[in-house]
Amino acid sequence: MKLRHLIPVAIVLAGCLRKPEQFSTPAGRDRSIVFPVSVGQGLIELDARKATYDVDGEVMRALMIAANDYIPPGIPNPPCWARHEALTYRFTRRDDIIFVYIGENFAYCGSKLIPMHSGAKYAISKDGRILRRVIDGVDDDDYLWSLKSPDGGTVTVATASFASPASEDLDKPDSGILKIITEPVDMPGVIVWQRPEGWTGPVEAEPGVIPGVTMLPPDSGYSWVQRDGRLVAVLQEPPAPVLDGGTPDAGLDAGTPDGGSPGDAGPGPLSAPPSPPDAGAAAP
Repeated sequence: MKLRHLIPVAIVLAGCLRKPEQFSTPAGRDRSIVFPVSVGQGLIELDARKATYDVDGEVMRALMIAANDYIPPGIPNPPCWARHEALTYRFTRRDDIIFVYIGENFAYCGSKLIPMHSGAKYAISKDGRILRRVIDGVDDDDYLWSLKSPDGGTVTVATASFASPASEDLDKPDSGILKIITEPVDMPGVIVWQRPEGWTGPVEAEPGVIPGVTMLPPDSGYSWVQRDGRLVAVLQEPPAPVLDGGTPDAGLDAGTPDGGSPGDAGPGPLSAPPSPPDAGAAAP
């Protein structure tokens, strides 16, 4: 069995992507399973509390299944990043499904590079079957959108594709909405998209922007950029360099209908959407 490799992208500092050539366990593709967006009673860090924990056998087996699927055992002389101890694990149990989130702890191996996306998440049944597996940047994941509800409030919905739903779609069975989420969204690494007010044209995501990452830089977010009459979601990057002491490089921004910038936090139809929850490294 071949070991998956880290493939550098065009700019190494932008991140890296793990390419699965083969996994050790068959996995289902049940799109009716939406991964939890809430941490429930909160994230519990083992080292921080120095307590004694009781984990049942079904949860322990799920963690082992996920770890051995992500990095198969028996690899001779594996590099640091290909060892189970170089991963982080987070799990939550919802009824008969155990959700396991795996991240790559690059600091453990002395690397200072922060990947744009890496890791995986698993939905594992209590009898040990992988019901759904999402490898970051490889498998299709769900998109979360914040919509205004008819009563004037807001609601979060999950969709299978980057197709921005509308409030009137909440009651349509064929709208593409997988689930209407009433719980708070505070799971690390989850991005909730919001269509800017006043924009009625098409929206899409830039290639490489994925919705369900398990690891992100702490200050990561997204912004909207207008291109050829389309509104494109891009991950936020460091501030553009100043050219010749003048204005910052405009990059791929083609302007906005109100003459402002999609990243402008001021008022206007294309003001910047809110930043996602903190996406720090996962911890059980």
